[in-house]
Amino acid sequence: MKPKATSVKQAPLALVFVLAGCATASHQDRESLLAEPIDCTIADEDIAALQAAMPSRRERARSAVQSITPVGVATGVISGSYGDRASVLTGRTEDELAARIEEIEVTCGAAESNDSSTEKDAE
Repeated sequence: MKPKATSVKQAPLALVFVLAGCATASHQDRESLLAEPIDCTIADEDIAALQAAMPSRRERARSAVQSITPVGVATGVISGSYGDRASVLTGRTEDELAARIEEIEVTCGAAESNDSSTEKDAE
């Protein structure tokens, strides 16, 4: 039995709709990582988690598709994730994560240098 020509033509369109409907699952994780207070005792773990939360090339491509297709725009507006997708697409999310990593390094680097100078003073 031969598939109908219309169903064959609609297959790529269906794939676009499926991709457009997918949401960025880790946005809430990123928000919680950015909101946590800096704790120098776990700075290495926090930096690793922030680096792992950086948007991948695939996620940026998916955000592009979701931001330009009508179904992606509609589902983004309805679900409230359109702004999150735009942030990934423009690089704002990556910039925020990088700034947080730098903030942790500066804060905890200063704390470590104060700890080692205190140890030298004690000797």
